[in-house]
Amino acid sequence: MSMSVDQAFERFPELGRQRLMEYTGISEHEARIQCRFHKGKKDVNEQDIKLGVAIGDIHYPYQNSTVDICKQFIGDNDVDYFLLAGDQLDLDLISSFNRRKPLLKERKRLQKTYDGFQRDILDPFNSVLRSDTKRFWLVGNHEVRANRLVEEQPVLEGMVEPENCLNLSGYEFIPENGVVTIGEMSFIHGTYYNKYHAKKNIETYGRHIFSWHVHTNQVYTMHSPVDTLPRQGVSVGCACNLNPEYMHNKPSAFVNQFLIFYLFPNGQFTYYTPTIINNRVIINGKLYEG
Repeated sequence: MSMSVDQAFERFPELGRQRLMEYTGISEHEARIQCRFHKGKKDVNEQDIKLGVAIGDIHYPYQNSTVDICKQFIGDNDVDYFLLAGDQLDLDLISSFNRRKPLLKERKRLQKTYDGFQRDILDPFNSVLRSDTKRFWLVGNHEVRANRLVEEQPVLEGMVEPENCLNLSGYEFIPENGVVTIGEMSFIHGTYYNKYHAKKNIETYGRHIFSWHVHTNQVYTMHSPVDTLPRQGVSVGCACNLNPEYMHNKPSAFVNQFLIFYLFPNGQFTYYTPTIINNRVIINGKLYEG
């Protein structure tokens, strides 16, 4: 009796490698791999797979169509995890870099910035998320600008920080350099911005690590045992204007992306970083436009 591997497992779900070799004629090595693979398929119920979305470096009010496309994708899917991965706000109006550049801060107001972010970014995301979606707010280096302002003027404490000026109800607040771990995935805003920052991240944290901060896509894969997930450091692109003022029209490696990940019950995962070009991208066969 000769049959394909899929036919063999369809007829005999508990098939072992010796009988699989007899039924299909494949080698012992291949039979061992196929048995392991099909056992994994049998153990996973599609309903047990969780969907997550993470977006960072929005830099409000300099966001672009990446934010709108991300919201559309969430609206089309039941999202179990949602991460705002740092630098949600630019806060250039209180940046020390702009202290002597009043023209760049003309008519800008901190409260107006927070109100706009709540109205234009946070509330629309919340409106398309399920009520039971697990949500995280990661503090990026730009949000820390509010803390630097308080250090200079302690009288402002409690009045200018994002956590005090926005309605973050339902979000787990992750402080600067904090780590979110979901299954075998870990998420940080990011600290390093050297040429090989993805490699530096995975060497530092020693785990599957996803970061933002550098506004570009970079992946570094470390050696890992056979038949396990490749251990990777992944830098995800940004969701903001690709030509910020401080770049002075210089070329950059900035990429517009957000992160989609599927989490299996055992903590393993699959991820995608769709790249938005000219305000559009295809995800799962569907065209999204911003």
